Amino acid sequence: MVPRILITTLSASFTHHTTTQFQLGSLLLHKHNAFLFMFKTFTSDPNSLKGVTFTVSYLINSFGLSLELARELSKRVKLKTPDGPNAVIDTLKNYGFSKALVAKLVEKNPRLLVAKAETTLLPKLKFFHSIGVSNTDMHKIMLESPRILERSLGKILVPRYEIIRSIVGDDRKVVKVLTRAPFSFTVSDLRKCLVPNIEVLRQSGVPQGSISLLVVNFPRATMWKHSRFVEVVERIKKFGFDPKRTSFVMAIQVLITMHKGAWESRFEIYERWGWNRVIFLQAFLKYPNFVKLSDETVTEKMNFLVNDMGLSSLEIAAFPPILAYNLEKRIIPRFSVIKILKSKGLLRSSLSFSYYICMTDNSFLKKFVISFQKDLPLLPDVYKGLIHHDDVM
Repeated sequence: MVPRILITTLSASFTHHTTTQFQLGSLLLHKHNAFLFMFKTFTSDPNSLKGVTFTVSYLINSFGLSLELARELSKRVKLKTPDGPNAVIDTLKNYGFSKALVAKLVEKNPRLLVAKAETTLLPKLKFFHSIGVSNTDMHKIMLESPRILERSLGKILVPRYEIIRSIVGDDRKVVKVLTRAPFSFTVSDLRKCLVPNIEVLRQSGVPQGSISLLVVNFPRATMWKHSRFVEVVERIKKFGFDPKRTSFVMAIQVLITMHKGAWESRFEIYERWGWNRVIFLQAFLKYPNFVKLSDETVTEKMNFLVNDMGLSSLEIAAFPPILAYNLEKRIIPRFSVIKILKSKGLLRSSLSFSYYICMTDNSFLKKFVISFQKDLPLLPDVYKGLIHHDDVM
């Protein structure tokens, strides 16, 4: 509600500013911040009219932007009438874009408002829908790559779609690539990076399944500069990875962003727990992703497994995937239950942890909790308390 005193003051100001483009009636319909902005234009200071253009007022009234932000965005786009930008907003609304989401997109790329809704935006939105991109996915894609709908449909979007589809095999996988790496449809030169990189994998004997796995789940790794990609592939071969195993491509996505200094710092973390370079490399050959874990994560998990549960660090090196599991939700509850069962003589002490750590939650619950409920009635409650307790340490 606009205070009566402001209405009275504003009405009186019309006698001194008869040429103003703003009308009192429209002021009362806008949001509070828009009202304050327009009210300022009726002051006696002529400098207050600086930056008050149609573009600025449209951005404020349509998206609730601040005066400062609207002025800044108006440097990048000039609007003449509301017809064009309104058509853009309506088109996006038809594809599930909320007003708040459109506002975010405009902040990232205000020139979206001058795109031709019918001939520029709509054909591309229809194209992405046709290959299986949902409204929700489209929202994520545009937030990460707000200029994607400005790219030529025939010269850029469709050709890049065809390249990726020829590699991964179907539209469902193409959509996953698009949502994980929208830049592949906008700025990345697929013919200079992706295509030759995939050819290197094929010449190395990497099967199609592994290639699709890498492109779909780690698309950014496949779009690095070709010389860097070749360097990483050769290094992985020297490590002893078998191109026919999925660990080969998993090692690529780990090493492609890792410089020599980072590799050394990763080794030093595990060296503190008694691993030498041979052990570290052997663990890497088994499960490359463990190298991506942070110092804090490794320290917490190793401390629990070695100091609290009595495992040797070499046992962990023999099965490095254990380090990828959630500490609070899986490692601590399961090891604690197994330790209780062993202490009561209900399980053989030689049971390998790799057996029970990899089970599904339901399988572990049935085999190691419910089946021992007669002997230990409180075990289900203990287990339940552990998996729902965020501070079990």
